[in-house]
Amino acid sequence: MTRSLTHTLLAPALLAIAIAPLALSASAAPGGEGRQQGWSEEHRQQHEQRRQALFERAGIDDETRQALEEARSEHREAVRELREEHRQRMDEILGEEQREALEAARQEMREEQRAERREAMQQRLTELVDSWELSDEEREALREAREAIYADMQALRERDFDSRQERREAMRELREEHQETLAEILSDEQIAEMRSVLSRHGRQGKGGDGGKDKGDGAAD
Repeated sequence: MTRSLTHTLLAPALLAIAIAPLALSASAAPGGEGRQQGWSEEHRQQHEQRRQALFERAGIDDETRQALEEARSEHREAVRELREEHRQRMDEILGEEQREALEAARQEMREEQRAERREAMQQRLTELVDSWELSDEEREALREAREAIYADMQALRERDFDSRQERREAMRELREEHQETLAEILSDEQIAEMRSVLSRHGRQGKGGDGGKDKGDGAAD
């Protein structure tokens, strides 16, 4: 198998295996402007249980907890009001066409950044794979793994689940299957190298899609 075919088939196969859990999690993630806005009731309960456990460990009494909760509620309300004032101010400054153009430009920039990060990640994986000098059989196994994983991801997205818990369980099982597939093809050392590359790339990419764009808050 030629090096060009290795680039075409092998790196995308590894990339698919590596990012499958992220893609599945993203497809299940709730939307919303604030982090807590799209949380499920179960998630909110778990968060509150962790907060109370933290207070218990720190020895915070009930009166202080109540004061902290009131302060947090006041903060959330103040932030909400400021955000609404900011939107109104932006509406006064920008016309509808300008707002739409700004949002379209922002979306284009985000897509370009995602594409650049994905291309950079795939390039680093390609270089890593080339250094492994895998056999034709191993390359073919990774090609087949890529196709199977893409199919699994698509099937899971299209499935209807009775609950979020059921969906999470299905995602967990699929992640385990993908890891088993990878372990049958690559050594523990190769898997560790791949994870290291992806981990470094992920740290470099933080602050792009995850947060709001800095500098220009016009379309917030």
